[in-house]
Amino acid sequence: MSKLMKLIPLSSLILVILVTSGCAAPKPASLTNQQVASTTENILKAIDANDYQGFIQDFSQTMISAFTQAKFDSMRAMLQKASGNYTSLGAPSLSDNQGYAVYRFPAKYTGETVYVTITFLLGGKKVEGLFFDSTNLRKVSP
Repeated sequence: MSKLMKLIPLSSLILVILVTSGCAAPKPASLTNQQVASTTENILKAIDANDYQGFIQDFSQTMISAFTQAKFDSMRAMLQKASGNYTSLGAPSLSDNQGYAVYRFPAKYTGETVYVTITFLLGGKKVEGLFFDSTNLRKVSP
């Protein structure tokens, strides 16, 4: 019984640590929310304008290496076919995932709302990830 009595405070402490660590506010990139929104909007406008250089201007070296002109062209064609042209950007939600600040924006397109997820290293300034999701994109995605 004495071993059990020693485990109860220890397990209570572990539970408190787990609960409070999960309740911490997400940490942002080193950019303000307005700067992140501006970066995201520049990317979406560059896609509409077929401007590859404008599209990659805020990307990290890893993202630039991964997102070739051919991949940009393919993504642009699929996005325009499925969703139409970009019109406006909504307010983001922010979460953290394994050292990254993850911003998720609802973006209005002429055909539907597309959810744009853009990631930065915590405290970072360069785009480290970009993902588009919508009902129509899921239908046309290979």
